[in-house]
Amino acid sequence: MASRSKLIATPALFLVLLLLSGCISYQLRGRVEGGEISYPGDRLVVGKTTLGEVLVLLGAPDTVARVDGGDLLIYQRAVLKRNQLSVGLPLADIWRPGIDLSAYGALVRYDRLVLLFTPEGILSGAAFEKSSDHPYWKAMTSNS
Repeated sequence: MASRSKLIATPALFLVLLLLSGCISYQLRGRVEGGEISYPGDRLVVGKTTLGEVLVLLGAPDTVARVDGGDLLIYQRAVLKRNQLSVGLPLADIWRPGIDLSAYGALVRYDRLVLLFTPEGILSGAAFEKSSDHPYWKAMTSNS
């Protein structure tokens, strides 16, 4: 009886050791597009600040569009964070193909400043927002 249980236990032990010798990896990658953006506050006054003053203060915008004869300037910063967890089990010698399990997630956070100017070049509206494409683990721990 003892030899029969050894015959069963030996392959099972071998299989467990083989599975435990797999590869587990975790990757966290990040990329930032655009410069730091913050709302200039008191420096922008709707109805008073000109397009020229904004360009001197903030520099060239990321996007410019014409809206009802006026200009729309968009300053944007995007932070991409991507993570991946992979578990590979090298079973190719026993069973083709080997097992590879992966899970991943990505998050894009945005800081946007949108400024609207009249056809005469006077600031008529401003909006600033910090957002993400979806709430994901509190924006992946929230540090920019």
